[in-house]
Amino acid sequence: MSSEPGLAQVKGDHVWVAAVREQDIAPYRRAVEHSRLRLARWNAVDPDDLVRHLRMQSPSHRTFLIHALDPEGDHAVVGKVNVTDVVRGRFESAAIGYDAYDPYAGRGLFGEGLRLILSLAFRPEAEGGMGLHRVAAAVQPGNVRSAGLLRSLGFQREGFSRRMLWLPGADGNPAWQDHVTYALIRDEWPATPYPPPRVRKVVVLVNGVPEAGKALDAPETGARTLARRLAAELRVPLFAGDVITGRVMWALLGDSPAGGVVESSFLPDDVPLVIEGLRGCGLDPAAVPEVWCFSGRVEAVARPLGLGPKVLVDTGRGVGRGDIVRIALQVSGTGVSSMRDITASYLTNNLGL
Repeated sequence: MSSEPGLAQVKGDHVWVAAVREQDIAPYRRAVEHSRLRLARWNAVDPDDLVRHLRMQSPSHRTFLIHALDPEGDHAVVGKVNVTDVVRGRFESAAIGYDAYDPYAGRGLFGEGLRLILSLAFRPEAEGGMGLHRVAAAVQPGNVRSAGLLRSLGFQREGFSRRMLWLPGADGNPAWQDHVTYALIRDEWPATPYPPPRVRKVVVLVNGVPEAGKALDAPETGARTLARRLAAELRVPLFAGDVITGRVMWALLGDSPAGGVVESSFLPDDVPLVIEGLRGCGLDPAAVPEVWCFSGRVEAVARPLGLGPKVLVDTGRGVGRGDIVRIALQVSGTGVSSMRDITASYLTNNLGL
């Protein structure tokens, strides 16, 4: 019954799925027309688009229909799922787009069918599947039902894309709409419903003489200012040591799912307390980068803590927007060993430490 050799037809408890066929065109039109008002909130509605998808069927563009085993009304089409933009090689990934149709929407039938299709997407090609490693889906932020369905299947939120697709908005008029991206990988399938978010935690220490190098003509300098701008660039909270102190600061850092920028004028005697605080947050002090702010000279009492990789910033020369971006990229994406090599060279050649 499948229109594509090698692609399996799969049956579940209440639905069956298969690649789209010529005989699906008429019932599909009826399904879309029955669902027009509901679908128009989030998608452009075109009852004839299945004809176009039939012509586009290829290894990089697959369209599946979900059919009810116990049909109601004048059609049995529960939903449509497009698996498109398939990229092979080192990516082995695809994007999915989907619609559920009345009278079956909201009964769990579409979710069952999408599970079957995901199993096909991850199944090796030699076994009648698509052999994918990763599947992603993009959903408008307000489409709670669609995003909830993805999370129930084990998808994880990965990111936010501004003005991603030209679609109807809340006012019914088309415009470039923002989307949230969710993804699932083969190693996680079958996945646990609603898995806890996997958030990459970023923690940075910003240390140095308070407002080092700040002058009347250079207000955007100093450890506090750098820390605030760095936290904004990294999109994590700022924990300022002179506002939040002691165990409260470390407790807040430990509870923050995204991490944070910890700013304070740490002294050498503070090393044991910083180690205790970081370990209490479940962090390895040797892996937490330190941004050390100085102003043209080395203060006798102000030195880097030296626990983890270091980034040294002469705030006396001013810190521009590009500097903040480069620091953020370094502390969030550079390996510990390479950061230590860079820091050792900088310390030796520039500061005599």
